Amino acid sequence: MDSPESEIRGETRRLVRLRIAQVALRVCLLSSIVASGLSSFVLAGPRISAQAPATPATVQEAMQQGAQAMTAGNFNAAVTAYSTVTREMPNFAEGYFNLGLAQQQAGQLDDAEASLKKALRLKPDLRGANLFLGIIAYRENRYKEAGDDLQRETRVDPHSAKAFMWLGVCHLAQDDAQGAIAPLDKAYALDPSDADILYHRGRAYFLVANASYAAMFKLNYDSVRVHQVLAESYAQAYRNQEAILEFELAAKMAPNLPGLHEELADQYWVMGEADKAGDNYREELRVDPYADTSMYKLGSLLVMHRNPTEGVKLLRDALRADPSLSDAHYYLAEGLTSLDQDEDAIHEFELAIAADPTNERAMSAYYRLSQLYRDRHDTVNAQAAMQNFLRMRAQNKLHQTQAAAQVVRKRTELPVADPEKTAELDGQAAN
Repeated sequence: MDSPESEIRGETRRLVRLRIAQVALRVCLLSSIVASGLSSFVLAGPRISAQAPATPATVQEAMQQGAQAMTAGNFNAAVTAYSTVTREMPNFAEGYFNLGLAQQQAGQLDDAEASLKKALRLKPDLRGANLFLGIIAYRENRYKEAGDDLQRETRVDPHSAKAFMWLGVCHLAQDDAQGAIAPLDKAYALDPSDADILYHRGRAYFLVANASYAAMFKLNYDSVRVHQVLAESYAQAYRNQEAILEFELAAKMAPNLPGLHEELADQYWVMGEADKAGDNYREELRVDPYADTSMYKLGSLLVMHRNPTEGVKLLRDALRADPSLSDAHYYLAEGLTSLDQDEDAIHEFELAIAADPTNERAMSAYYRLSQLYRDRHDTVNAQAAMQNFLRMRAQNKLHQTQAAAQVVRKRTELPVADPEKTAELDGQAAN
């Protein structure tokens, strides 16, 4: 039976190779773009006629045919067209570059490698050539050579996100997830919206994390950190009861370890056990009096469970310690409302909205503002707040995105009350 480490390595190789097919489509698009750009270069008749006996029109036609064939996915036809270009213009580096791309897409990897190397001999600083040489070497499992090619590409073109991405992929293929992180981080910095970069970067961090956890487990499978990481994995999978059991074991083993009681309290809150959640937030503050997030969460919990006086004090303290805890403004406003301090509550609801006018918290804040203004007989502001609430409710696909949003919920965020349910309950109470 294979070990977990070998299974992970095998899975990594399989997943990485699956990306080749996707990247091939992008290569085709890139080659057509390059060809289109070179068509403009071919129009410079004097320069071309000085390099080759062919007429500019002949080469231009071949370049256009090659670009059209690449766009259509007819790679053999593109090879034929670009071969005409290199035959007529043997010193034209970009011609060999396009020919190499066409040959690569046609599956003629040896010929493609030769063409790209010829392009580099003619023009050593030609952007893209080392990138595709590296991709060819990667496809043929020559990872060390691929890495060398890709390193050269990053020096020629330090802004090539794909070159850094492929360099990271080569490290992954050689079971060097740690070495993959630096180039993949660079690729991400250059192009943070590329799905392939995001995938490979996330995979590298995942493998490094798994390796750390495996080493930790090997050192002591019954250590507090092992129970903590198991609890965190259960929590992320919404297996809350199992998470509680593991966090409790960890907390008993290391009662003064910062962070444990807060994580345990979070799980109790999710399970609806407010008293146990509150006890553990208090225990976290005993261990670490400067635990701002525990202060904020305990304050919010107390506000929601009819102890607004203490909750408001904790929330004010948390905001003084860390003004970035913007959600605390919402709960502080709720507490102030319970204490009949409406003017201050309105101000805090407005701060909650200003922190992010597009999120769910702002939607709830608008609804609560409409109630406060209505109770103060401020019809204009009450209507404006309600209109904003209705506008956001129409735009926000809350029920479709809630599960996905919960997966990436920040550590400082608390569950948001559904404004529509709140409105329905208020309506029922009024009747």
